[in-house]
Amino acid sequence: MGQSGGSVKGGVTAATAREAGSTLLTTLAISWQILPLPGPALSDHLRSGPSQSIRHSFTPIYAVIPVMTPGPHPIFPKALIATFAVALASASFDVAHADDAKPGFFKKLFGGGSKTETPAPAPEPEKKPATKPKPEPEKTATKKPSSTKPPRVIITTTGGKKVEIGKKSTPTKSVAKTEKPKEEPVKDVTSSSSAKDNEAPMKGEFKVDAEDKAAAERSKSVEVLPANGGWEIVKIGGRDYVTAESIRNFYNPVYGFTTFRIQGTHFWLGSSKLILKAQIGSQEMLINNIKFILSFPVVEYNGKVLFSRLDLCKLIDPVLYPSHIQNAEFFDTVVVDAGHGGHDAGARGVYGYEKDFALKMAMSVRAALMQRGFKVILTRSTDTFITLGGRVAIANQTPKSIFLSFHFNSGGAAATGIETWALTPQSAAATISRGGGYNVNGVTGNKQDSANIALATAVHASVISRFKFVDRGIKRAQWSVLSGCKRPGILFEGGFVTNGAECQLVASETYRQQVSAAIGDAVLNYRKALESAMAKR
Repeated sequence: MGQSGGSVKGGVTAATAREAGSTLLTTLAISWQILPLPGPALSDHLRSGPSQSIRHSFTPIYAVIPVMTPGPHPIFPKALIATFAVALASASFDVAHADDAKPGFFKKLFGGGSKTETPAPAPEPEKKPATKPKPEPEKTATKKPSSTKPPRVIITTTGGKKVEIGKKSTPTKSVAKTEKPKEEPVKDVTSSSSAKDNEAPMKGEFKVDAEDKAAAERSKSVEVLPANGGWEIVKIGGRDYVTAESIRNFYNPVYGFTTFRIQGTHFWLGSSKLILKAQIGSQEMLINNIKFILSFPVVEYNGKVLFSRLDLCKLIDPVLYPSHIQNAEFFDTVVVDAGHGGHDAGARGVYGYEKDFALKMAMSVRAALMQRGFKVILTRSTDTFITLGGRVAIANQTPKSIFLSFHFNSGGAAATGIETWALTPQSAAATISRGGGYNVNGVTGNKQDSANIALATAVHASVISRFKFVDRGIKRAQWSVLSGCKRPGILFEGGFVTNGAECQLVASETYRQQVSAAIGDAVLNYRKALESAMAKR
């Protein structure tokens, strides 16, 4: 990505179903409602109260994360392959291998041959980052807090009465007035977290939010809410979490899970169609070995693995069941945006500038999309500078369209890999600190949250599964071209131009054509996956 002014990655703003169709990772569909409103998506009711019930029925439709067993690989010149192999041998290259070939949703959207690969081994436990010890409270003659006092757990009963678990009902013995500790008031765990907790941005890539770590250490507020239509919801520090068991039970009628395992800090949920892996304390999640960066770390409470309710609504559900995205609109046009241009050169690579590679990639993608029957609008077709607002305006003024912005990355000589960006959901922080921080009030593009993450999944997984590049993940940020976009949109980083081997590939027309073909297939499959949702509008 270029580091020129506000153009970095498009800049940062302040701010039931019985129909046939396809989905994104395996083409399976699910129909569900959150009562009492008829037919809303779960993501549209993120803030709905726990008193609302959830009911669901299932209709399988074969859909979209690839099984990572693609057909014939692209053919590059032998000299180019040799150069690339030698360079990568010295680089840190973390290839995401496929699990066993799996029919269905993932295979249909992104394709896949009959070749079977050895499943990737279980991930090694990661060392938890060192945290600063909590400062001890000042000792006084009149108050001596206990360091071993367990966190308070309050359960709301059916009648609405709050009962504190473990609290003794017998009166305490009277002691001298000067030695009597002040009774700690019961915290109102039904209120949401403070603005201070919410506004802190991420402190680095793939790292736990510093505020989240601090909150986890100091939090004494844990509330187990009443079962909500089968969903187990736990409120920790004012944030809703759902148990992994609830997720398994909800999606099991379609996916038929046979594996549910917790080993140390690692968690696996799997079937012949889908394998989900996560780690307690981490924001990284793998679905069929495609990396996603969650908005909040996975946590554990009373032996149960918990995912944030926001991640369930804004990532897991749209990815598994895009055919039920509520605001999906039919599209036949793709707005293709070549990043940078003119005086904004973007990143300086080993074999050229980002602005030139982005334009060549955009032209190649245009050809691939037109071959597949799409109309294409380019934000620029020459080496000219287009403002960020101008790019967004083109997308917003183009009816029945989606938006794809193409860039290339920069970093150290060994940095390598592909990453795809979708807009940060409201009430979550960007994956990296320079990605816009905490999205407090939401922006225009958040109306397309579910479609954004589904489109990002389709494109990212198609390219990663076909080329076996280092998977840097599907991430979140408030880049300007995404924040103001009224259409489903993503920003795709096609590799590091500062890495000699990777830049040599980027400069190759053969490479660009092959990647463009994978992106063209992804867009086609994305539209097919959302057909049933589009038919409702």
